[in-house]
Amino acid sequence: MNQPTGDGVQSRRRVQRTINFDRSVLERARAAATYLASYEPQAGVRSLADIVNPAVLAYVTELEELYNAGEPFRPVLRMPSGRPAKRLSP
Repeated sequence: MNQPTGDGVQSRRRVQRTINFDRSVLERARAAATYLASYEPQAGVRSLADIVNPAVLAYVTELEELYNAGEPFRPVLRMPSGRPAKRLSP
């Protein structure tokens, strides 16, 4: 059962989303991206996305290993807005 949840099909390779960062994390990442793009081209970082995408991929891969037997989680086309409800511990 690996069917996507939600509606619609995403066809573009890149998509724009709004997410919230801790201010200090965002400031450090932006400073790193700006510096590396300007002074260290061999780092391969031209934008904030060049830092964020590999970091998110690495963490999601780790979560898949830990919680889903190394398999990708079921695709989700639309996430519920707002904070998730608290779950009671068994």
